[in-house]
Amino acid sequence: MSRSRPFASLPSTRGLGALIVAFAVVGSALSTPPLAPAQGFGGQSAVAQEIKIKSPVASQVFQRNVNGRAVIPLALDESAKDATLVDAAVVAENQDPTTNKQLADRVTLFEGKLVGVPVGGPYKVNLAIKKNNQLVMKEVGPVFVGDLWVLAGQSNMEGMGDLIDVTPPHPMVMSLGINGKWARAEEPLHWLVDSPDPVHSGNPNDRAGRSAQQHRTRSKGAGLGLPFAVALVEQTRVPIGLVACAHGGTSMEQWNPAKKNEGGNSLYGSFLRQIQLAGGRVKGVLWYQGESDALGGDAWKVYHRVFADFIASVRADLNQPDLPFYYVQIGRFIKDADPKGWDAVQEVQRRLPERVTNTGVVSVIDLELDDSIHVGTQGLKRAGARLARIAERELFGQIGATTPTLDRVSRGTNNTLIVKFKGVNMRIGTGAMAGMGGGRMGGMGAGMGGMGGGGAMSASMAMVQSPGEPSGLGLRPERHIAGFSIRKEDGTPIPLIFDAAVGKARDTVVLKLAGPIPEKANLWYGYGLDPYCNLTDGADMAVPVFGPIALDEVPDSKAPAAATALAAAAAPSRAPARSPRPSPRLAPEREPGHSSAPVKLLIITDDHGHDWKATTQSLKQILSLGGKIAVAVTTTPAKDLTDANLAKYDVLLLNYKDTPGGAPETKWSDANKAAFLKAVHDGKGLVVFHFASSAFISPNWVEFEKAIAGGWRNQGFHGPKHEFTVKKTVAKHPISDGLPAQFEHTIDELYQNSVMVPGNVVLATAYSDPNKPKGTGKDEPVIWVNTYGKGRVYVNALGHDVEAMSDPNFHAWLRRGVIWAARGNVEPQASLEPKVRLLPLSEYLDK
Repeated sequence: MSRSRPFASLPSTRGLGALIVAFAVVGSALSTPPLAPAQGFGGQSAVAQEIKIKSPVASQVFQRNVNGRAVIPLALDESAKDATLVDAAVVAENQDPTTNKQLADRVTLFEGKLVGVPVGGPYKVNLAIKKNNQLVMKEVGPVFVGDLWVLAGQSNMEGMGDLIDVTPPHPMVMSLGINGKWARAEEPLHWLVDSPDPVHSGNPNDRAGRSAQQHRTRSKGAGLGLPFAVALVEQTRVPIGLVACAHGGTSMEQWNPAKKNEGGNSLYGSFLRQIQLAGGRVKGVLWYQGESDALGGDAWKVYHRVFADFIASVRADLNQPDLPFYYVQIGRFIKDADPKGWDAVQEVQRRLPERVTNTGVVSVIDLELDDSIHVGTQGLKRAGARLARIAERELFGQIGATTPTLDRVSRGTNNTLIVKFKGVNMRIGTGAMAGMGGGRMGGMGAGMGGMGGGGAMSASMAMVQSPGEPSGLGLRPERHIAGFSIRKEDGTPIPLIFDAAVGKARDTVVLKLAGPIPEKANLWYGYGLDPYCNLTDGADMAVPVFGPIALDEVPDSKAPAAATALAAAAAPSRAPARSPRPSPRLAPEREPGHSSAPVKLLIITDDHGHDWKATTQSLKQILSLGGKIAVAVTTTPAKDLTDANLAKYDVLLLNYKDTPGGAPETKWSDANKAAFLKAVHDGKGLVVFHFASSAFISPNWVEFEKAIAGGWRNQGFHGPKHEFTVKKTVAKHPISDGLPAQFEHTIDELYQNSVMVPGNVVLATAYSDPNKPKGTGKDEPVIWVNTYGKGRVYVNALGHDVEAMSDPNFHAWLRRGVIWAARGNVEPQASLEPKVRLLPLSEYLDK
């Protein structure tokens, strides 16, 4: 595909000779702003006014691909008869010359499309159009390249908050209204009466009158979509387009995917049409629904199946099998009714992320209402920020937050219940991780029309703190926690709980009881339609409603002395790396003589820009110690990267970088590459060591970059070797569990500006001192994990040379990373090489 050459295809006839010269001048002007206003030759502006542009349109956001680029289709309106698009260019709206040069170098006009437009904006698209042998210049803008998020569900997503003190518009947040038109996003986002689809707007005969009245008198309409987008864009600096699709008072049956062929007469058909209008691919879906299914009838009885099927249908119809789907657990309703269905729907929503991947839930049970059922405007701001934190963590590799949800309940001493939560955010993110920018994360920097920077803590990370509250220390408030109750099977309360307080570990709540628990009693948090609940954590993530938990089945918390001592010495648990999933239990320690077989590891090396012989020898020594890992090495990947050979191993370790001087036996053939990807995708573990993440970048092997979870690629850099502090993140993960919170690392290279692909979970960072050469002033990721198909991927950017690899802390991280990549779990870290395994209290309770 060749880069466009303005007007080169026009015929060179005598009658058009002067015109061709003029075209060449205009073509140059397309990529060199400022431009004159749209006009035709000879000042015939009427010709320009006659020509309407169908695509792009002002304020439109185009969904970026995995490489941070987008295609912008160019199309003239059907009314522009006898008009032909001759050339086009995209330029920065702020006319920054550096940005415009980058755009000219990267963006190609091909078959009526601008290809390769990078993340950023605002941009302008300049078009040269031929009509009646005249050249007409047209300009469309602003347009953006970023992420599209669909807003769907019922009234709490449509927005019913009072239009008072609403979230103000943001210059990088646009919306595709339900009327099918793009504009800067502002409250209210949803105007159902203006939709061309009857399912939203009703009778078309009186629609105009109803619309005029609503635009004059509307006083409600604030939602969570705009707060979500503003919070996320402030952290990621990626423009956002919101696609409005919600409709109040609707049930899952009304959203039935089977009705998609009804088009605008069905909610699902309108939903798909709106997404196609936005471009057909989106970043994710935000969903808030369930109230209509929770009361009246039996819809709540099948909600667990219908909701999961709905998500599967959306992913199938959009051809996005891994589409992120984040939603809100229904909250409070001031109504005198049987709460059975309401509680059941809430429990389904709480537990769905355990069985449906790439989903996440947030709770609003603690937020105020603006009427009997709708979350208020200020609460919606917090709800939107909570969803944004989920997206930051799951999709951008930032600290973000997880939703703290029930892990287990155990009986304590002296008539107490210990309620343990997973996903508790023990401290709030500082924004340092969020400001990584660059490359795939944040676009092309400040030159992209204001796309740079970040780093400051945004609204999405703002702490909501009560007077006297400690800041960012796990669950809160410390005392007088409301919402817990013990009830009989029929819901009748049993007055037992006289105190609820946060435990010493900060991820537990201790319930003190007035007496023993009777048989067939259940524990609830947030029972009924209108409970008062106030349990949140250090990132303002609320604990979802849960219950019933049968207390007859709850184990006693007494443990062996050794286990109790170990638990007392353990550091407080931290939030999980991903949205809560069922965590696999560790296999019991085997008796002597029956130890499990060692992990079989293959180091792939030789061709490299570093001293691969010395580092490979160190890797082998470090990993072989203790006999838990059997290490093999290949320096001939051309021969050994085959399906049959790779099948012998549990995990592969890359200490490899293709170079021009590599011997033939080190070069990967297409068959070698296919075998490598297949092995990892089908479940082999993968460890990416230090500079191996720079392999296969000329040209960039995109699928390899996905498989190895990013890293150095072609944008990383580092300053001189120096000592630095490596710190664990808040992510709770088997690799880091039990390791020191931080350690002083020996002299090493600190990699900076690493590519973070979607799904990366950062386990450790190191601060890049801006006072040192090439320092960024950011917490740079140095250890992270991801998955590729069924394979677990562990990336460790430390270890430039033998000296750097001599650090015992590096040894522990590396060994545990290899074992996790191979098996998915790691033995508890009582010491670097424990000779006796002490049973952790958490594992004892799990049994």
